Amino acid sequence: MGLSIQYITKDDTIEKASRGGDVPGDVTFTWYDYSSFDDKEQLLDDFGFRDIKLEDEMVKNYRPAYFNNGDYQLLICHVIDQETLEAHAVNICVMQDIIITFHNGVLDEFIDIAKIIKNKQDDLEVDIALHILLATVDQYFDIVRDIEDEVISFEEKHADEKKGSDLTAKIFDVKRKVFRVKRVIIPMEELAEKFEEQDDIFTSSQSGGLLDRLKTKIDRQKLIIRFSEEMVDELKDNYISYNTYRMNRIISVLTLISAVFLPLTLITGIYGMNFDIMPELKWDIGYYLSLALMLIISVSMLGFFKYKGWM
Repeated sequence: MGLSIQYITKDDTIEKASRGGDVPGDVTFTWYDYSSFDDKEQLLDDFGFRDIKLEDEMVKNYRPAYFNNGDYQLLICHVIDQETLEAHAVNICVMQDIIITFHNGVLDEFIDIAKIIKNKQDDLEVDIALHILLATVDQYFDIVRDIEDEVISFEEKHADEKKGSDLTAKIFDVKRKVFRVKRVIIPMEELAEKFEEQDDIFTSSQSGGLLDRLKTKIDRQKLIIRFSEEMVDELKDNYISYNTYRMNRIISVLTLISAVFLPLTLITGIYGMNFDIMPELKWDIGYYLSLALMLIISVSMLGFFKYKGWM
């Protein structure tokens, strides 16, 4: 079982336990951290939860969510894998003097409980939940900036490939990355707003400051995502316009070639007919005259097209 417990004693010292039964009854705060999705049944049994909407690898919504059940507040955010851009849920259950986290992995890299306790407020459980949300949103910055850099440098990297390569797949690959990140980050604003509406659980100015920082970071990331999305759309439109231009040029050349050969085909068609009486067929220089006529027509038409600026 991947359960770790940290609790605060009356004298504000941090202690650890591996089982709920080891936690004294006079603690001021307890954090239960279930670091494996395999512990879901154990979590439900430990706290007697019924119909709680936890997200794990089997239940994937990819959308941050907030639920208020009266006895507890449930927040669901997501950590994004920087390599695959897969979203992995972090469930945060906030209760009176208790916080429960349910996820897959380790949260020690995200949050330092000792640092938070130094500025301890009455609603410590809310502060820790907000710190986890802040750390999660901070993790998004590296990802959205990588995508932004990829979008900005895309034109320069692939400028020489336009004539010989199909960039459509590469453009849509970048667009797919933007979408995967967008589906997680954009709803975070709604999560923050719903959490902010719970006035009864915010009793310290520190919580309000943390929430303001959270919303500011989300707004900055939304701007980066919106910019990246617009740039990708412009790249796609430019590439489509470039391909349309190339196609029109090719069609123009083929049309000119067809126009040149049309009268030549008419001449060969006429003299390819099997009539017995065709005086030109008896001429000694008939063959050479027909070739000369074809040449004159071809050169004249090419000259005319050049004069009109069609080639």
